[in-house]
Amino acid sequence: MPVYVSNEDYRASGSASADEKSEYQRLYREALQAKLSTGTVHAYVLTSDGHPLDSLHVADASKVELLTAMLERAVEKLKPAEGKPVIAPRAQAAPPTCEDGGLVLHLTSRYLRKQGSELVPLGEQAGLGQSRNASWSAYAAENWIVFTRDECSRLFPAANLRAGSTWSLDRDLLARLLNHFYPATENNDVAKNRIGEQDARATVLSLEQGVVRVRLDGSLRMKHPFYHKDDENTVSATFVGYLDVDVKSQRVRTFRLATDRATYGTPTNPRDFGVVVGYTGSSRNAFKFDGPGGECR
Repeated sequence: MPVYVSNEDYRASGSASADEKSEYQRLYREALQAKLSTGTVHAYVLTSDGHPLDSLHVADASKVELLTAMLERAVEKLKPAEGKPVIAPRAQAAPPTCEDGGLVLHLTSRYLRKQGSELVPLGEQAGLGQSRNASWSAYAAENWIVFTRDECSRLFPAANLRAGSTWSLDRDLLARLLNHFYPATENNDVAKNRIGEQDARATVLSLEQGVVRVRLDGSLRMKHPFYHKDDENTVSATFVGYLDVDVKSQRVRTFRLATDRATYGTPTNPRDFGVVVGYTGSSRNAFKFDGPGGECR
């Protein structure tokens, strides 16, 4: 039965329960006592009663031949009986719930590389039984950002929404979103980010059939440590997008945002990456996941 956990959840301030944190530390201590390879980025094989049997650092566990050898050693020792999966496969990222009228924004970020005149995803996803790519750039990272209904009302003025009108987006709300504008790193504690510059300008493009379309243009410069200690890694990005607002209900119907150009890294080695944020509302009386985002009703 494969199980994985997030290190952030099991830190002192993490969301895991005290019992789960205690169990996490027990497994780590027992692995040390058994003289197994240990660490926060490891794959462990446990016995049916929950004691460490074998382990590999993830850099080794990502290599098919080494992982297969570890699993074969476990089969030889434990002699497990063949059976059906304990848990059926399902999506790994589920949208969180929110209050009536709130927004759930889905954010995806990944490293990019130049291919001719275009930027394309960096890293090639490995198929079953392959060890093609085990770097941080192999897969996209994603997150969910939730705005309450009151917070959504701060995205736009309550009156004077007419073509050509402009305003700056609420800085606190903007920071909540921009704090997640970075590619995959070992550090996912946004409290360690340091936003140096941020800006987002909204401009009304049109008002048709009771819906206001607003263009968004902005920029970001933010320090984000790759590991959990200060370093020189910095995000530099410009972004563009739009939102549709229903004038009568004062609700956001559509929200789309994407980086126009973004780099992350040290001053001498910046790497290209991209971010896409999406939300599509629904008139149905239920949460609808339509594309990359949804509205709570």
